[in-house]
Amino acid sequence: MELLLESLVIHAGVRCVAAAAMVGSLLSGIGCANHNDRAEGYVTALAAGDWQLAVDAASRAASDGTSRNTVIDALELGTVQRIAGDYRQSDESLGRAWREMKRSSDPGKPAFIDTLAAVAANERALDYIGSSSDRVMCATFRALDAMAMGDLVTARVELKRAQFAQEDAEARFADRIAKARKKMEGEHADVAKIEESGDFKSNYAETYSGLEETFRPYDGWTNPFTDWLTAILLYVDGVDRGDENRAIDLLRRVRGTIGANSAVESDLAMVESSTATSPQVWLLLESGFAPRREEVSFRIPAFIPEMPFIGIALPKLVQVPGAASHATITGDSTTVETSIVCDMGSVIAQEFQVELPLITGRAIASAVAKAAASLAANLAAENSGNSWALAASMLATNVYGYATTIADLRTWRTLPRYFAVARIPAPLDGRVRIVGPAGVHEIDVPLNRDSMIVLRSFRVRGPASIHLIPLDEAPPVESPPNEVALRTANLTKGIGP
Repeated sequence: MELLLESLVIHAGVRCVAAAAMVGSLLSGIGCANHNDRAEGYVTALAAGDWQLAVDAASRAASDGTSRNTVIDALELGTVQRIAGDYRQSDESLGRAWREMKRSSDPGKPAFIDTLAAVAANERALDYIGSSSDRVMCATFRALDAMAMGDLVTARVELKRAQFAQEDAEARFADRIAKARKKMEGEHADVAKIEESGDFKSNYAETYSGLEETFRPYDGWTNPFTDWLTAILLYVDGVDRGDENRAIDLLRRVRGTIGANSAVESDLAMVESSTATSPQVWLLLESGFAPRREEVSFRIPAFIPEMPFIGIALPKLVQVPGAASHATITGDSTTVETSIVCDMGSVIAQEFQVELPLITGRAIASAVAKAAASLAANLAAENSGNSWALAASMLATNVYGYATTIADLRTWRTLPRYFAVARIPAPLDGRVRIVGPAGVHEIDVPLNRDSMIVLRSFRVRGPASIHLIPLDEAPPVESPPNEVALRTANLTKGIGP
């Protein structure tokens, strides 16, 4: 800290105005709009059931010319386009996000650790490189897009990518986070000292003590929804016994991750015994919104007499309420209730826990650098003997206040909170009825082939987007995206309990 301060004072000299300007730029950062504000337009439109407005808002956010948000904006846009039924555009957007993540921030590249360890006064000014769960869900959603367009070959490829992304996380991603933390500590010696202070420990514990209780992070780096979907595709499109065995292994892994689950047990029993003698209908309920990040700040010791305390800002995961947790599907005389196979909060929280020491270390290092720059500017102004310059410098740097960092709040907002599934035999009259907090809907399904109903609900008793996916190599549906949304919206008969 002393060396950093001395260097800044020397460079500042008596040019106090320049020093204050330098610190002012540090404090203001670049591009302060947080992701929650940027996402507000399309999140609100989705909750209101206006798919076109949501697509327009997401498109505007993605085209604002801010290259550091390319990945997160493409992920959000692709998800919104998929909800609106525009599978081709969704795949293009998600594909852009995937290619950018591979190009700029692949865990196998040497620069990946440097990217993770980068320190900035405003973390929002750094490139968003995508998390491990982003990579897995990006490939998984591209698989669903391909399935909706009748291209099961491509769906297989995308789900294989999703599986590789999970293995990447287990084999390399966690290790790279640890190495980036070590590298960052080596370059910023004050981090470990501050983290050992009583002030830091008490504030940190208060901020994150409820993380495990609220989100119940899954053990390991697997995404149970991706595993479930891969298993179902391998079953309905299996070419040999190897596909069937792989589907069994994946369903067993889902059970191992989430515990006893009636839907998983039912699918596992069917795959193991090959008992399905008629076409099946799966209901996939995607409900609510994944956790968002909010900023929390607190005071930490700086260990310098002139500035005993400084402030840091950190991201905190916050659950988004209002998700429909279940639905029932009825066909003929069979009624089955969905079971949750994946809580995205548990997936995201697991990775957040692993990355939190790195996030915290970067925030501390940034706060220390800002504090040193603030103090240097004020000392330079004081040495100049110019009282007006000193006042201006102190106002610009706020040396005695919180020189707080700016937390990065970017996370994939349009992911659902829950993935819940159920399965029934295709009814003889070709019609199923869905009832629950996500509404009451009647859907016509094919009689001669397996199919999947994707019901995207955003809040209890709110609008829902519904799409039917034939689980075979059917020709792509070329209807305009909003025609699909309008048609399914008109199927709503009422509001469930």
